[in-house]
Amino acid sequence: MDDTTAHDAPGAPNGAPDHDARPYRRNPDLLLEWADGGGPVLVDCGSWRKFAAKPVLVDLLNHLDRPHTADQLQDRWRESAPGGDVRRLLDRLAAAGILRRCAPPPTDAAEDAEDAEDAADTEDAAEGAAKDPGAGWTAYERAVHARSGLGPDAAAGRGTPPPARLHHPGVDAVVALPDGADAPSRPLVDVLAARRSVRGYAPDPVPLPLLAALLARAARVRGHLAPRAYQQTQRPAPSGGARHSLEVHLVARAVAGLAPGAYHYDPFAHALHRLAPWTDDLAAFQQRTVTDPALLDQAPPASLCLTAVAARTTWKYEGMALSLIYRDTGCLMQTLSLTATDLGLASCLTGRMEAPFTAPFLPPSLRAHLSHVGNMALGLPTSPLAAPDVTPLDP
Repeated sequence: MDDTTAHDAPGAPNGAPDHDARPYRRNPDLLLEWADGGGPVLVDCGSWRKFAAKPVLVDLLNHLDRPHTADQLQDRWRESAPGGDVRRLLDRLAAAGILRRCAPPPTDAAEDAEDAEDAADTEDAAEGAAKDPGAGWTAYERAVHARSGLGPDAAAGRGTPPPARLHHPGVDAVVALPDGADAPSRPLVDVLAARRSVRGYAPDPVPLPLLAALLARAARVRGHLAPRAYQQTQRPAPSGGARHSLEVHLVARAVAGLAPGAYHYDPFAHALHRLAPWTDDLAAFQQRTVTDPALLDQAPPASLCLTAVAARTTWKYEGMALSLIYRDTGCLMQTLSLTATDLGLASCLTGRMEAPFTAPFLPPSLRAHLSHVGNMALGLPTSPLAAPDVTPLDP
């Protein structure tokens, strides 16, 4: 770990060059965290370097949440020594990546040539950041991405893995589903061409056999993978390490043969477990997670709520589990979307995620162990699904 602090910088003789007026600013990719068994550290989420976060350094960075020149900081920072050269300290921090150099403020025409010569000598960090294809990420997003690239922690995969099957408390009914083998199907090339997000649905209820076929083809457990003690399962959508942390919950407003309410899909038994009847709270949940984010004129006949039992993935991939869960979610969403298209169902995915999760059909004790990761609106199309009308690419 680097141990760069404000007091490490050597002094400089008075009269140091003062023509470089480019300001400095705190690196926006810095996060403050606690080291294992130690004190606070600064983490550069772009380079994954770590620095001892001594109070004097944190105080300096607090002043640099917006650009300041060395002269401005000399006047405002209480730790700057009279007659000292703050610029040398700032240069050292910029070289370490803790600070970034910003573009100089506008200058008079007489100074343009000198400033241009200085700018040609050194490509500052701000200019580099502007060329960074990851610009626009938050420090938290960079941290997740960088941490995932390091792979799982050495201690991951020890002990007993969490079960691959979720048992809901308080189930008041179990609905066995048909296997969906008789449901229609088309060549994959036609399905890929026809897949699109549909935001208008027929008023008819969703037929239960089509819903059952969707769940069977996209999410049903086909069997266990060896060694069985590792709780790995084989399913239609891929998952990191075959951990399959994702769970599918159905919000059924209008499904033929199914009482309105919330259900959990049991992919092992291919059955729906009824969790709660239809209520205003359930309608409001569907409104804020599906109807509003998908820009629908009215609530869809049905929707799917995707959640993750994160412990299944963290058991094997602690340290990079969140990245894998998001990738697993994308795989399942694509599988659901293509399967819905194949069955003639209209669908629209939404990425709205609640944190904390407020699903009214789950008890608080279970909500705390489930992470909301996505949703899907479902219904019958107003007309047969066909390839979307798109403008061809220019030759």
